Amino acid sequence: MCMNCSPYRSACSHQPENANEHAGAEAVEPFAAFLHAPISRRKLLSVVGSGVAAGLVGGALHWNPLARGKSLPYVVLIVLDGARPDYFGVPGTPNLQRLMRNGTHYTNAFAGILESETPSGHVTIATGSDPARTGIPSFWWANADNVQVSLFSPTKIRAGDMENLIRQARVPTLAAAVHAGNANAKVVALSGSKYYAADAIGGPDADITMYFQGTATGDFSPTYIPGHAPPGGLLTSPRLTTKSTHLSLGVENRLAMQLAVDTFNRVRQHVTLINLPEFDWPLGHVDGGIIDRAGVTTLMQSFDRDLGMLQSAYRKAGVLDNTLFVLMADHGMMPLRHRIAQSDLQNAVARAGTTLVSQTYTSATFLWVKDSGRIVAAAQNIARLLNPHIQSVYARLPAGSGYSYVRVTGPELLRAAGTEGANQYLLQSFNGPNAPDIVAVFAEGVGCEPGGQAGWKADHGGTSWQAQHIPLLLSGPGIRAGHVSSFPARLVDIAPTVLQAMGLPNPGMQGLALADALVRAPARAVQAQRSASRRLMPVVTSLQQESQRELAA
Repeated sequence: MCMNCSPYRSACSHQPENANEHAGAEAVEPFAAFLHAPISRRKLLSVVGSGVAAGLVGGALHWNPLARGKSLPYVVLIVLDGARPDYFGVPGTPNLQRLMRNGTHYTNAFAGILESETPSGHVTIATGSDPARTGIPSFWWANADNVQVSLFSPTKIRAGDMENLIRQARVPTLAAAVHAGNANAKVVALSGSKYYAADAIGGPDADITMYFQGTATGDFSPTYIPGHAPPGGLLTSPRLTTKSTHLSLGVENRLAMQLAVDTFNRVRQHVTLINLPEFDWPLGHVDGGIIDRAGVTTLMQSFDRDLGMLQSAYRKAGVLDNTLFVLMADHGMMPLRHRIAQSDLQNAVARAGTTLVSQTYTSATFLWVKDSGRIVAAAQNIARLLNPHIQSVYARLPAGSGYSYVRVTGPELLRAAGTEGANQYLLQSFNGPNAPDIVAVFAEGVGCEPGGQAGWKADHGGTSWQAQHIPLLLSGPGIRAGHVSSFPARLVDIAPTVLQAMGLPNPGMQGLALADALVRAPARAVQAQRSASRRLMPVVTSLQQESQRELAA
């Protein structure tokens, strides 16, 4: 979501899977490459059975650049905010295609969290931990004291609100792990206008965190988050400022990439974390994403030129061959076909005799109610709307020592076997102290777009496959070339995988290192991914099949 969307969004656990991945080692042979979705039952069984087992077992040594006396690899991680996997097939992108030929990409990668939004997604990427653990489920929410918390404010981000939440959660960060491995290594995070994305992916431990903002004189120029300042003079370059805040498609992304180049030329940071906002807004929300094929082509070809510019800087520095590139999105982008009225949902809550403390309306609805004793009644009132575009309604209720999400709707609109299990997997990703009391899951292609969002053509945020499905590509030292994986890689897996490729440990992260992407993978990473595939393949298969059947209904 962009800075323009604030008035219209709202007014108001998984266990660690990676263990110690530096004990033991195995080589990784190819996973079966499944390029078509949904996955058939036969393919699913082959993946979780002998196909994965045979593909993951080998006998070579763990790839560790530090152990072999090499310098710490460089990392460039670029989040194409809200990009869809089909964008990576756009012609006229030679630099991207070269990375794909020389790397590993994932056809079933998905966000794997709720809400599938920019702040929660970027914090998950940075920490290898889900929102239930980080305590950051979205842009805003009601906390355990029933007080609304909002991060959709430059003032709050600059004051350290997001970083304080990450510290309070005591989650590890990618930046901290890099510093622990090499005290001299620098980590830089940056974005175009999305200050909250830059701060989320850099976190409290990034050395430099920057973004762009409109100025009082009408310029669009870079600035930084206090406590994460760049070297003096870096932000004053004329090529980093435009004389208008009304930018043509691709200009904002190009400015962010130019800032990355200029920073590398001055700082020589080992890790660069970049958010490119325009794939989300305006291309996604306003123009409909894949609906606007000309816009997709323009933005992807522009990105490819910017990627070439960045690679040229690394080549001139003599480190391109020692640089890992990770290209991905934080969430998907779902074209809208039907809309649900915000008033219907709000009135259903009011009829239950309570009010809302916080609320989010996207490709699902997330509600925090004032009176916990009225949660079930409010959820049931939403169910009684009998809206065919509301797939499921869940109420968060006490269960043992914690809470669980209980479906109050019938199974009639669950069109694929396993959809309830897939929904529950995603619901558990934010089932912590700041989780919503009620979740209304919408069918594929359905959103609730109040106020100024009424003209939007696409959205994300919920459980639907198009909102969850993301591109993911890794290419560089220690990464298998020309490999296509059907493993359901998630946002929580990114930081552990990057650290593994750098030869650094990732203690305390919930995600796992993607062993099938590595030329040499430790034995425990191989085993962890094999085990995870048995749980995750049914999740993505159900989401894919549910999506197809909802679109066909």
